[in-house]
Amino acid sequence: MDTAERVLASPRGRRFAAHLGYACSTDERASNYREPLTQADALDVLAAVDAQAVARLPELDVLDALGRATDFARYWQPPDEEDLWFADPAIVTASRPIVEAVLACDHTRWWSAPMDPTCQRAVQKRYTPTDKWSETFWNNQDQDADLIAWRQHVLDDEDRFRRYLDAEPERQISGEWWSTPVPSRVRVTSRARENLGAVELLLAEDDDSDGRRARVWPVRVDDAARVYEITGPDAWIHLVDAYPLAVPASRRSDWYEATGEHLQWYLPDWAAVSADYDAVHLTVLGYLTTAGLALPLTTHTGASVLAGWEPDATFWLDPRLVRTCGAPVEWQRTGDTPWAPAPVR
Repeated sequence: MDTAERVLASPRGRRFAAHLGYACSTDERASNYREPLTQADALDVLAAVDAQAVARLPELDVLDALGRATDFARYWQPPDEEDLWFADPAIVTASRPIVEAVLACDHTRWWSAPMDPTCQRAVQKRYTPTDKWSETFWNNQDQDADLIAWRQHVLDDEDRFRRYLDAEPERQISGEWWSTPVPSRVRVTSRARENLGAVELLLAEDDDSDGRRARVWPVRVDDAARVYEITGPDAWIHLVDAYPLAVPASRRSDWYEATGEHLQWYLPDWAAVSADYDAVHLTVLGYLTTAGLALPLTTHTGASVLAGWEPDATFWLDPRLVRTCGAPVEWQRTGDTPWAPAPVR
């Protein structure tokens, strides 16, 4: 498969293509923040999109469409109605020129690039409009991530769900659905782009912050950091195969809902990964071609799902190798206005 096909083989990639097409459409069914109300309307709108209009979109509009794809990522429930629309072969065919056009743009060239240590940023969020900024953000910069405790948490959770299933084998029980090294003391960064303090501002999955204000901190990355790059499904499969942690009971219900498959599920054992890598970075194309898919492993009988990751996120398994360096900049947005630096008071 070529890159456009790989994007359109993924639920998040298809959703991105649709919202990108809507952003370029002149059809009243997709204008003024409206979206098509039926699958037939969605097909009509996307089939009529001018690929040259896609190529002319500013980078922030493209990232906003990508943000819509992350907004609708749900790894604990079945695909929603629109995700099912976008998987229809006719809509996939109509979406292909849209994806090809955006991938040819200069401002998407970095989507396959490795973590850039020169422009990493950390985002500090508020969770209610009345929250005060915590002054303890990343203040314990010499602590490790305590991934041994993370592994024990996962094993305890797996044991608890196994007991539930032994008692009620047919019961569907939701629990932890993500495949990130959380909860732990890992740190997360993403890159800055022109007119955007950090791409995390637009691309956060499952974000329960107030979504209106954030502090963006410059960070310094240790030159010796060893970074594993998730560039697509094969890179994720290789990581899980190399550092497997079986979680068939705790992920059974949620990943069945998300993928329609009952499989022997695995996560990467992040404690084991941290012996060989200090950080793991997910490229934007890695996200668009991997997230939400049930990916069969190569050397183990089972599968894994990339879930809870954000495009361009770097999880620092050794947080001591990334430190804040300088004052933060406060960013804000109101309603549908773009993120912008807040006025200095």
